[in-house]
Amino acid sequence: MEDEYLTPDEVAVELKLTRYTVYEMIKRGELPASKIGRALRILRSDLGVFMHRNKSRDELYLPAQPELVRPAEQTYEILFAGSHDLTIDLLTRMLARRGTTLLPAFSGSLDGLIELYKGRVEMAGCHLLDTATGEYNLPHVRCLLSFDQVKVINLVNRWQGLMVPKGNPRMITSWEELLSGHHRIANRQRGSGTRLLLDYKMRQMEITPDRLPGYEQECTTHYATASQVLQGKADVALGIESVARGLGLDFFPIQEERYDLVIPTRLLRQERFQSLLAVLRDPSFRQAVVAQGGYNVSLTGKELASIP
Repeated sequence: MEDEYLTPDEVAVELKLTRYTVYEMIKRGELPASKIGRALRILRSDLGVFMHRNKSRDELYLPAQPELVRPAEQTYEILFAGSHDLTIDLLTRMLARRGTTLLPAFSGSLDGLIELYKGRVEMAGCHLLDTATGEYNLPHVRCLLSFDQVKVINLVNRWQGLMVPKGNPRMITSWEELLSGHHRIANRQRGSGTRLLLDYKMRQMEITPDRLPGYEQECTTHYATASQVLQGKADVALGIESVARGLGLDFFPIQEERYDLVIPTRLLRQERFQSLLAVLRDPSFRQAVVAQGGYNVSLTGKELASIP
């Protein structure tokens, strides 16, 4: 179809160029593109006009004004989807200093992997417990991305726990008390690692959703659930220490988990992802993560698996 939309990757294949080169042509205004949500799309008819105008392949990627693409002035983007964590916010700020813009969409761990599978993003962040093995992330990555070559790189290990009002007036300090049915909770959305963990514990303890007040109340970030507790709309929420600390709530750790980044292997040699790895392995980044509270950075930046 003449009016179908193509992704930059599809255009790169047709032109026999790199994805980065296609983005550069879009930035210079040589190839028309539209932004749909967070993604760029190119009309096939516009690609046809572009190809007709540039009969020589060399003309497709020679900069019209070389001074505009000097390395010192280059900027890059990384499209990210996955679970919310304050470390992603910190990573975004530190990457920006290196000329790379991280564009996050906090959609939950499972949705992040699905978006990566569909090619809509370039990196996913997840903390998904496999209830059969007790392993985090790798079983889910192998299941969803079995035909893609990806690297799993640790971002942080962190504590999930109970976020409660200052002073913990209801004395909620355990799974048993959380799931007793005596307290109203603020819940996370389906597909998030936090929700998966909660549902797993409920099955273990034979607790049905109708016995848990507030179970149906879904929030998309740790900040959202913590805010419900802060405002008195919930008595407790499952979340992370850094968020609880930031909002002045008390926190009781009950489950350590691993938060990993999943990245297509073919992208890791690109400068923007080399910058990402450099930040993850930078001692100043790790110190800033630890300062937020509730994190273990002993594996941060380490490649944990190559799949398949």
